[in-house]
Amino acid sequence: MVRVLKEHKGIVLVGLLGVFACLGLARFAFGMILPDMQINLHMNATQAGIVGSANFTGYFLGLFVVGRWYAKFGPRNLIFLSLLAQAVGMLSMALSSNYLIASAFFVFTGFFGALANISIMTFIAQSVPLHMKGRATGIVMMGIGLSVILSGIITPTVSALVENPWRISWAIFALLVFATSVLSFFKISKNPTLFHDQSHNDDALTLAYIFKSCPFWQTGILFFIFGSCAIMFMTFFVAALEEAWLLDAKVSGIFWAILGVSSLFSGPIFGMVSDKFGRHVTLGILFGLQGFAHLLVAFNVPLYGFFISAAIFGLSTWAVPSIMATLSSELFGSKHTARILAIITLFFGVGQMIGPLVAGVLRDLKGDYSLAFTISTFLLWSGVFIAFKGCKNGR
Repeated sequence: MVRVLKEHKGIVLVGLLGVFACLGLARFAFGMILPDMQINLHMNATQAGIVGSANFTGYFLGLFVVGRWYAKFGPRNLIFLSLLAQAVGMLSMALSSNYLIASAFFVFTGFFGALANISIMTFIAQSVPLHMKGRATGIVMMGIGLSVILSGIITPTVSALVENPWRISWAIFALLVFATSVLSFFKISKNPTLFHDQSHNDDALTLAYIFKSCPFWQTGILFFIFGSCAIMFMTFFVAALEEAWLLDAKVSGIFWAILGVSSLFSGPIFGMVSDKFGRHVTLGILFGLQGFAHLLVAFNVPLYGFFISAAIFGLSTWAVPSIMATLSSELFGSKHTARILAIITLFFGVGQMIGPLVAGVLRDLKGDYSLAFTISTFLLWSGVFIAFKGCKNGR
């Protein structure tokens, strides 16, 4: 990790802060403000699920254009403009009077979130040599953990000071995203030097060739499972915790901070593991750990079990997107990283739209979140089998 930081510290730092903003603050911090937002806007769990899924509807739509726009505008311009648009969307969402208006602005935020995230991860994957990609992208994903920690501090603090604290918290997050957009513009070179792997035939890549690849489908299915389950966990973990134990935002913020602290180690640790033992083997390990974290919530364990669940989830989760970015660079050559990552992320996009919505509906039907987390546990442990099974033509 030290070597990655020394040789590519500027690139890695910009990537870390970009992920901190576009994914961490603009999406995953939503889980921390959701309980107060539900009360203020009189939303049931299904409506909350609609708002959560709205972000990923926008994210899904953004995946269809990011490859072309990345090639057309370059990483600096696309990252800057996408983060700027996210900040505007978040500020508008903070002024929403009902869940439908909030959903509309969250679609907008999600669309530019896809552009920002794919551009950042592509830029990182193309900017470092092959043997460092797992570690570099893993370090970048620490941005999510930092945002979770920060939101776990800011939201309870604001809750103790003002009415409608979710609006103020969300506006603060929007301003931080804006600041990151400005920083990225000045720190990313207009014509950055990109590292391209020449071991693949970069000129012969067609959709038919991609869709005949077993590793591609293996990776895509795993990303779908991850999108369905991880986003559901991030959306409803705090709500499930507060519902089961009648906790206030301050106590819930402690759990959120635990999740964030443990997630700081996810990318760097499992990035190095994937560099040594392979990407899909590492994904199998991660899915097994995530399944256990979901299982603890499903069975409504004693309070200390939620601490364990938060820690394991944080440790095992945010290495997955970084490994997917690395795989996208390796499957068909780094020149096509943006295109392959966008296609693979379509699987993630479908999953992240379905997961929160289905979990919210099941909560309203059953009266608690146990069934939703039981199903996600089963899906994640199915993913362990898919990851370890491998492909005959896999790398």
